Amino acid sequence: MKKIFITSVISLFFINEFALAKSDAQYPNTSGQVLFEFKPDHILKATKEGASSSNAYVNIEPDLALNFNKNWSIKTGWRIFPTMQQRNSANPERSRTILSEDRGINQDDTTLIVEELKAFFQNDDMKFFAGKYDATFATLYRKTKRIGVFTTDFTEDYELREKIGFGGAALLEDSEITFNTFFNDTSALSSSGFGKTRPRDSSRSGLAGNTQTLSSYSITIEGEKLFGIEKLFYNFGYRSLGVNSDANNARETGYTANFEYLHKLSEYSSIMPVIEIVKINNFTGKANRDARYVTVAAIGKYSNWTASATEVYRDIDGNYYNNAKNHDRQFQLTAGYKFANNISVDVSRLRLREDGYSSSMIGIMASYLYKF
Repeated sequence: MKKIFITSVISLFFINEFALAKSDAQYPNTSGQVLFEFKPDHILKATKEGASSSNAYVNIEPDLALNFNKNWSIKTGWRIFPTMQQRNSANPERSRTILSEDRGINQDDTTLIVEELKAFFQNDDMKFFAGKYDATFATLYRKTKRIGVFTTDFTEDYELREKIGFGGAALLEDSEITFNTFFNDTSALSSSGFGKTRPRDSSRSGLAGNTQTLSSYSITIEGEKLFGIEKLFYNFGYRSLGVNSDANNARETGYTANFEYLHKLSEYSSIMPVIEIVKINNFTGKANRDARYVTVAAIGKYSNWTASATEVYRDIDGNYYNNAKNHDRQFQLTAGYKFANNISVDVSRLRLREDGYSSSMIGIMASYLYKF
């Protein structure tokens, strides 16, 4: 826990100094936001032996921008978290295996990575960006969704993180169409900054996107008022990631569709059904390794209170890495409260099936969003 405290203090000092440099009256100035998360969980019952019953970690995500004028800026995204993602593991797409062998409260593997470092332009009609960035595809890995403590442990699998390239977006009246072209970051920025280091990514790893050429791309459209229906939000996307020539490799292609409908019950209450479907062929670049993710949720809100029921399905066939099929499931019931100062607390009761093991768990997520 000492490592958690030191990491948080360093982050707060750095962010505070950055924020003091901001001036709304003139350029250049600075802006940004920082997300702090503390996520402990506890296994109530499990069929897997050897995994510690309790686990906790801190995740800190500063998004900082240096604005030269109202259109041009340099945007950066940083992340301080335990290095749970291992590119050479049995499931290299995962950000976290919930029932891992190294569960616990020891934060000695906490580290820093540069997730985004890009030049950015925006006016009333379009956006343009170039550098290292997270390409658009699907939505339910976004932390702002708040539909269960454990949901992003599955949905982050298909997030397109840490790419090098460029892209642009057309800003329409009720929608945004984005095109990205990229390859995986294998530069020195792909390694971690301190603590238990995440090694630099290798261009010879065989993962989808590791071509060192702009042969990978994604196209997404996100908006509201689909078919003219008020408060019907949607996201459609396609991805195609190149691979290096190899008998076991094949170009990865994927599709996604997301629908969210906000129905107001009264001035202070609402209910929102959510569904997101993701289908990926040759997942991570391995031939016939096909993945399907389906997330279904119902979110109720009353004033600052939220309650939700969420089901997440993850099916991966023809798993090249461990010669097995993954048929994983999450079902969780969540209650949460958001305070006036941007502090949120969510509690989830989870029924989990992962890698052939079953468990019941309880998890808590305390988060704070600081904007400047």
